[in-house]
Amino acid sequence: MMGYGGGMGGKTIPMGILIIEGDNIRVELFPEEEKKPSFLQEMLPVFLKLLPDLMGGKFPGAPKPPAPSAEPKGETKPAVALKSASLDEMKKLFGEKRYAEANDMADLLIGKDPNNADLHAWKGHILGSLAQGSPIDMMKYGMGAMQEYEKALALDPENAEAHFGRGMGRMMAPPQFGGSVDGAIEDLEAACAKKPIPEACYYLGEAYKKKGLTDKAKAAYKKALELRPNYPEAAKALAEIK
Repeated sequence: MMGYGGGMGGKTIPMGILIIEGDNIRVELFPEEEKKPSFLQEMLPVFLKLLPDLMGGKFPGAPKPPAPSAEPKGETKPAVALKSASLDEMKKLFGEKRYAEANDMADLLIGKDPNNADLHAWKGHILGSLAQGSPIDMMKYGMGAMQEYEKALALDPENAEAHFGRGMGRMMAPPQFGGSVDGAIEDLEAACAKKPIPEACYYLGEAYKKKGLTDKAKAAYKKALELRPNYPEAAKALAEIK
C-alpha cells in the first residue's frame, strides 16, 4: 500500500503485484520499457520458493511448523480469554498493541455475529496495524484490511470507523492499488460527520492540503485541535498553512 519511495537520489516504483487466492498464486508484472529482465522477474522463482515459509506454511507442500512443546504441569500459557470475548475487550487488546490476540478475538466474534459492521471495521483496523512492517506484511494483511472495511460499509453505509479506515487506506495507497485523494476525502468527511475524532479530522486536513483546498484544510486542523488541544501534528500543520 506504500509502493513508492525515494531519497538520496534514488527511487523505487512497483514492478508488479503478487496475487494470492487460496492455494493459487500468480504474478502480474507491470509493462516495462526496458527489455532486460527486471529484478522482480529474476528474483521471482526464489521468492515463490520462500513464500510458504513467509506465509506461515499455509500452502500445499509447505513444511509444517514444529508442534509447540508441552507446557509444564501446573503452569498455563497466557492466552486471550476468548470466553469473555467482546468488542470492548478486542479494542483493549488493540490499544495495547496486542494485534495477533486482537485478531484472534475478532475472528471469534465475527464467527458468532458475521453481520456486525463494527466488528468488521475493527478487524480492518487490526489488519491495517499488522500490515505496518515488511512488504510481506503489507501483502499479507493490507488488502484484507480494505476488504473488512468494505464489508462493514456494505452492512452499515454510515459506519464511521469503516469510513475512517478506508479513507486512510485510500490516502496511503498509490493509484495502482486503489489510492485516491478524492476517495480519501469522501471517506474522511463521512467519518468526521458521523463520529468526529482528532485523527480523522487531522488526516482530512492532510487530504484537503494535497488537493490545494487550503481553507478546508485549516478548518479540519482546527477541528482536530478542538477535539485534542495537545495534538502537535495538527498544530504544526495549521501553523505551516499560509
